[in-house]
Amino acid sequence: MLVTFRIEDTHTQLHSTPAEISALELAALTRRLHASDIALDVDANEFGAAPLNFEINANSLSMAAFTACFDHRAEIIAIVEEAQFLGRTLRVRHLGRLAPITIEVSEHIALARDLMMGPDLAGKVLFALGRDNADAGELTLDSLRTLLQNHRTYDAFRGAKIMPIYDSLAYLAFTNCGEQRPVLAWAS
Repeated sequence: MLVTFRIEDTHTQLHSTPAEISALELAALTRRLHASDIALDVDANEFGAAPLNFEINANSLSMAAFTACFDHRAEIIAIVEEAQFLGRTLRVRHLGRLAPITIEVSEHIALARDLMMGPDLAGKVLFALGRDNADAGELTLDSLRTLLQNHRTYDAFRGAKIMPIYDSLAYLAFTNCGEQRPVLAWAS
């Protein structure tokens, strides 16, 4: 099973609230995304062609293109605007057959790429960072920057022969997320 390292923010208070969307609106959105060749971050248990649970970079389409799929509803405009301003992804969620389909601002920061790796490599990375080989965890970006500036951490990455991961983490650690308080989170 892959371990994913990504930048998330669960602490910044959002001003928008999730909005319910219809199946027709979801179909219009997925058609627009497929026509624009925009990749969806589809949940593991979903089909790629017609997903019901996925994330999309809010800045991958213009505000007008996104909201046209929803007849320019005010609550959708507020969600897309906030996600674009914060550099986040939009989360489309359908929890069950009788549950509504919703769209919301995700906690995932879209400005930085996710790092996915096997459990052995992830274990080496976490060991080099001085963390237990846990299934899930998080580290503030400030803490990550401090760790990466420590010569012992650098030596641990070099000793494990995983310097490209060190470079990728350094890139993530210095991602400018504005006034948000993001963390590097990992989970399998």
